[in-house]
Amino acid sequence: MTGSMEAAPLPPWARAAWALALCVVLALHLSHARVMSGRHRWWHLGHTAMAAGMVSMYALPRMGHEQLYRAGLVVFALLTLALLSAVLLLRRRDGGLDPLWVFSAADMLVMTCMLLPPARLAPVVEGVLVAYLAVQTVAWALGLWERVPAFRAVARASVFATGARTAPAGGVPGVGGAAAVPTAHSVVAVRLTLAVMSAGMAFMLAAM
Repeated sequence: MTGSMEAAPLPPWARAAWALALCVVLALHLSHARVMSGRHRWWHLGHTAMAAGMVSMYALPRMGHEQLYRAGLVVFALLTLALLSAVLLLRRRDGGLDPLWVFSAADMLVMTCMLLPPARLAPVVEGVLVAYLAVQTVAWALGLWERVPAFRAVARASVFATGARTAPAGGVPGVGGAAAVPTAHSVVAVRLTLAVMSAGMAFMLAAM
């Protein structure tokens, strides 16, 4: 939260509601990370870190916790660089961009921007970020990205899978060393956590 947000602080109930919702997001991604392996585990851990950062920002306003925000800026800047590197490495290895990782890198960059010192984020940049997050919220909530062929092929065979240990022929490796079977429940659950995370970030930015 920036200094401008401190001038018009969020009501305690709004802070508590968003913090609680993001705790649920954190728990779901952490549970997926525990049963997955390889790049899928790292993807969920990245979202666990983002959810934890958002919970902290809603629970602990910048005023009175400036050192925490400075440390968070360094941490999320490094995570952004790590994700951008992962996007490039996966592109080189797979021969194409993985949209899930591209979105993750973009979201981590937004987190970094939100942790910048007061008055460092220009209003026009803030507006662009809010617009991006609004689109992400709607797209994730309604499953619009799944209608994009390139995205659907990646999403339904990777990080949206459950922790199932067995799979029919054609399953995709990635969970516990076995094949993962995406189900309607797991796809919707993870997709909704991404919508909640985007909405929570947009709400905070818009309130600045």
